[in-house]
Amino acid sequence: MAQCEATNRHGQRCGSTAMVGRPFCFSHDPMHGVERQEARRRGGFRTRTPLAGVEGHSTLCCVEDILALLEETLADTRLLENSAQRSKTLVSIALAALKALEIGELEERLEALERQFGERLGVAA
Repeated sequence: MAQCEATNRHGQRCGSTAMVGRPFCFSHDPMHGVERQEARRRGGFRTRTPLAGVEGHSTLCCVEDILALLEETLADTRLLENSAQRSKTLVSIALAALKALEIGELEERLEALERQFGERLGVAA
């Protein structure tokens, strides 16, 4: 996999993997500006310090809060040097995010069924 071609203000190369067929990672690709802006809106703006943004997620009361925390943790973890522990952490984050996305989808489907059932009850009553 190719490394992102972007550099930071110190001239160091971005450590992220470039997207398939592109010279940049998601964070630096100019073609993904709108998607990146939406991701920032969802995840909030934060600095790259250990546990940055955690204070913004003092409660985890919905899938969106959990995903935002996972995104912050993912960003922090990707900044670390490559190691077996970093790889394990990235896999754990991915599995937790997958579970949260599955639960979010199930919640949406259940809400749709409840609305549909409620409409039927309202029509029959």
